[in-house]
Amino acid sequence: NHDIISLKLYQLTVERTPEEERRDKEVYLPVVDNLKLPGMEAPLEPMSGLALFLIVFFSLVAIVFAIVIGVIVYNKWQEQSRKHFY
Repeated sequence: NHDIISLKLYQLTVERTPEEERRDKEVYLPVVDNLKLPGMEAPLEPMSGLALFLIVFFSLVAIVFAIVIGVIVYNKWQEQSRKHFY
């Protein structure tokens, strides 16, 4: 493995005819007529009341389920930590 510490870049200037310039512009400047730019999408429709209710309801059910599982795991851990055989 090697690290690149520095680069030396040089730009050569060459005298070109207008015809060469035109030919090079056509090669180096691509044009896309049907390009969709990010952020130019149509705005999304707002959610319906039913969709919003279902998202909130299932989120709350998942949170309650996670809390119940957490309490069960915590109680099992407390039981295991109490048992000492001397």
